[in-house]
Amino acid sequence: MSRKTLLRVGGLAAAASAIVLSASGLASASVSPTYVTADSSCQALEFTRVESGHDHMYVDPTIDNSSCLYGIWNNNSGSWAYLSSSPAGNQGDVYDGPGMSLSVYVIDQANGVWSPAGPAN
Repeated sequence: MSRKTLLRVGGLAAAASAIVLSASGLASASVSPTYVTADSSCQALEFTRVESGHDHMYVDPTIDNSSCLYGIWNNNSGSWAYLSSSPAGNQGDVYDGPGMSLSVYVIDQANGVWSPAGPAN
């Protein structure tokens, strides 16, 4: 194989890889999941996903062994954007586009313990 052919094949492989990576990036999390823990009985993951070109925040309960509350707090308005006691996964779907600042909280209602806020996004 000539050097010219190898360069063409390498260029095509690089272009194909770039297309695959860019397409898969649209469906993946825009912010890696972060653990938010009230205590050993109430824990969740905070993450955002790109949907229609904008971030959407989710809370994903991972441990629910008590009277747990999972919430997404709107730091701009000072109110809950989403609040649930359901242990179901991937809850919320709150728009987190430009100008928005949201954080996940986990609360164990049995003993009143709150998690520190998840990272503001």
